[in-house]
Amino acid sequence: MVDQTKLSMSTDFASAERFQELWQVVCKLRSPEGCPWDREQDFASMKNQFLDEVYEFIDALEADDSRAMSEELGDLFFHLLFFSCLGEDGELFKLETTLEQIKAKLIRRHPHVFSETEADDISPEEVKVNWDRIKREVEGKEYKSALDSVPVSLPPLLKAFVFGQKAAKVGFDWSSPAEILPKLHEELAEVEEVLESGGERLHEELGDLLFVVVNLVRLSGFEPGRVLNRANLKFSRRFRFMEQQALSQGLTLTALTLEKQEVLWQQAKLAQG
Repeated sequence: MVDQTKLSMSTDFASAERFQELWQVVCKLRSPEGCPWDREQDFASMKNQFLDEVYEFIDALEADDSRAMSEELGDLFFHLLFFSCLGEDGELFKLETTLEQIKAKLIRRHPHVFSETEADDISPEEVKVNWDRIKREVEGKEYKSALDSVPVSLPPLLKAFVFGQKAAKVGFDWSSPAEILPKLHEELAEVEEVLESGGERLHEELGDLLFVVVNLVRLSGFEPGRVLNRANLKFSRRFRFMEQQALSQGLTLTALTLEKQEVLWQQAKLAQG
């Protein structure tokens, strides 16, 4: 069992003070004497701003920029406390209750850390099994479908990835990346068929093709978002190189033919990798 005395002695009281001070600032902004803009916000109006902050933190994380990560985490703390303040203002829930609930959940789902009876030599795989068991047996979160636990609002690319993970847990999966290639070729052929015939199923067939590609990425051991992001960065580097080369000739890409643009693209590939 964890030495609770040691945990208490190592508590960062300065951080706790800063947390309390931030909470007071947020409450002040929402008060009658606070900011008119902050007072008129609600859960719906803050949703997209919160998502923007999440992605800005991810950008800092991908760039391995610790200074930016710290700043963006601060923005996230603000939004989390702002949502908590909205909950308190509407008498929907209290910050104290929210914090108590997550503390209790973490302790409950980590018996190998907080229980005297649980073994210490547990593997990460066993932790995951216990996590699902506790959700099901202790918390009563029994889903009718293995997909019911997937958030509805997940971005489509990530949702396809998670769907594949969930299906794989019950054995509905390809055994290797190579085994998915025939399915990929099948979906691509269906897209080609619709394009040639001018049919109306192109939207559906493109979705099927994307879904299979996401699962090919997953079976290869990668996350589709990270893979696509690397491709985006590569394209950005090469395209900016093309723009710079055209500008050095007193031209814009718009003024160049597709053939000349392709020449610049090949140069960009050699220069940018």
